[in-house]
Order: sequence, then structure tokens, then C-alpha cells
Amino acid sequence: MKHLLAILCLTGTLAAQGAWVPPNRATYEIIIAKEPFGPMSTAVAGEETAQAATPEEVREESNKVQLCAMTVTPDGRTAVGLIDNGVNPPAYITLFDGESSNGLELLVSDLDQEFATFRRDGITFTLGLGLGLLETVTPELLAQREAEAQSQAADEAERKRKSANSLAEQLIAMQMSLPPDVEAPPLPIPLGDAKAFTQEFDPNKEKSEPQTETEALVQAGVEELKAAVAAGESPQDYLKRLVEHRQKEVQRQQAEKKAAQAALEQELAVDGLSEADADYLRRRTNIELMKKGVVPLTPVNDLSDAERAEIDAALQNQE
Repeated sequence: MKHLLAILCLTGTLAAQGAWVPPNRATYEIIIAKEPFGPMSTAVAGEETAQAATPEEVREESNKVQLCAMTVTPDGRTAVGLIDNGVNPPAYITLFDGESSNGLELLVSDLDQEFATFRRDGITFTLGLGLGLLETVTPELLAQREAEAQSQAADEAERKRKSANSLAEQLIAMQMSLPPDVEAPPLPIPLGDAKAFTQEFDPNKEKSEPQTETEALVQAGVEELKAAVAAGESPQDYLKRLVEHRQKEVQRQQAEKKAAQAALEQELAVDGLSEADADYLRRRTNIELMKKGVVPLTPVNDLSDAERAEIDAALQNQE
């Protein structure tokens, strides 16, 4: 294998009839300008900027190395064939990740994207096969990119999980995804029978249990629509009822909040009221709203067990 890579490297230099001369950068300017690995960077990930080599130093060191062959060995490792003109006479060598020769260390290589990153005398640089100098790609940067890719994949999977899988889900979500005290925009109700409303966009989409209150409301709404259709109601009539019911709930919420705000302002206007007493009044006002199933004037994130039990009991009595 090493002999083969050496032959490939040697073949590429015979035409030069002597020591290898780096190709003119202009030859690859169009490709390099596209920055296949992102913006050019000379700093090594994790090092202080003050310790980074200058662009001239990086270019000078990279010009001493010709990346001329890459292949996979039977044991699955990537072998990198190169000519090292940093020594006299030039050396034709093969390196694996982590190996070094004449002070030149191969940090990381990628056969699919055809690049290899080297380090010598504290200067790190990345060469593309047939491209010359590229953005410096270190193991740390690759790990960061892998983590970002995994995060993006997870976000995409979550987005797909949350996305509506039928016309009914879309329309009901447009109504139920907003807070109950916020009026929803007009709902476009198309024509069509029950099948048109409930047919899945993606029959292969994995079914999952609702993870949020909104998802649970949407799922319940779809089941109610199916039940209404089975009872002889059209999907359009059900959606109209849903819109009317939600509008009434929005009006109730807003009225309750308006009345609570007015009462609170009167209580806070009492002379000599301490700040502690004012905080208590605000808290009790919000809790009383929550006991009615109304969105509080301000969020209450630190409910005590007793307050939570008080709210739950009040809501159960309303059912």
C-alpha cells in the first residue's frame, strides 16, 4: 500500500523534472473561493489567537507539502500519500492519522471530502486533494461540526414530529396553538368530506403520544371531529363550532382579566400599603384567575403545593 501511494506521488512529480513546485493558487481560485469547508481560518481550534500562525506562515508551510494520494487500507484506515519538500531531499511518505515523519504530523484526514490536516513546528494547515490550502480543519472542529449536525438532525426530527399530518390537525392547531386569552385569526374552512380532512399527509409518519398541552388539544380535537362526523355533522360545521367556542372563551378570559386588573389597581391604591402586601395581592389575584382557568396577569412559576392543590380543586369543581 505504501509503495502504491509513493508511486502515485512520484508519478505526479516526474513531469516537473525536479523538486515539486506548488501549483499557482490562481489555478484553483474558483474552487477555493467557494470555501468548501467554510471561511478560511488559520487559527487552531482551542488555541489562543495570539499563538496562531500568520496567514503567510501557514501558506509557506503548506507549500512544502503536496497531498497527492488518499486511499483506504484493508483495516479501514485512511492512508495519505504525500511529498514532503520541507526536507532535503524531498521525502515520499505515507501517513495515517496521528502518525508523523520529519516533524510533520497528520492530525486528521477524510477520504470522502478529500482533505488532510497537518501540523509542523506549531503550524497547522489543511490541504485538499488537488486543491491546495483550505480552511484549517482540526479534530476539535470536526467534533463541533458533528455535534451541530446531530443537533440539527434532532431539531428536524422534532419539527417533523410536531408537524400536522392531516388537514384537520392543521386547522385545529391554528385555533388551539395560541393562548386561550388571545384571539386567533380567521380560520379558512375548505370544502371536502371527512376523508379529505382526516387523510394523513404521510401515512408512514411515526405515531407518538402528545408531548405538550397543545398537542393533546389538537389530538382531542381531531377525535371530536371524527365523532361529530360519525354523528352526522359535517367537518365544516364542527370547525365553525370550534371557532365559536374558542371566541367565547377568549372573550371570557379577557373579561375576567380586565375585571381582576381593575380590582387589583383599587387594592394597590390604598395608602400605606407595604411592598410585601402589594406582592401578596398580585399573587392572590393571579391565583384566583388560575382557579377560574384564566391566564394570569403575570406568570406564577413558583406555586407552592398548597396553592397548586387549591387551583386543581377549583378547576375540578368547574368540570
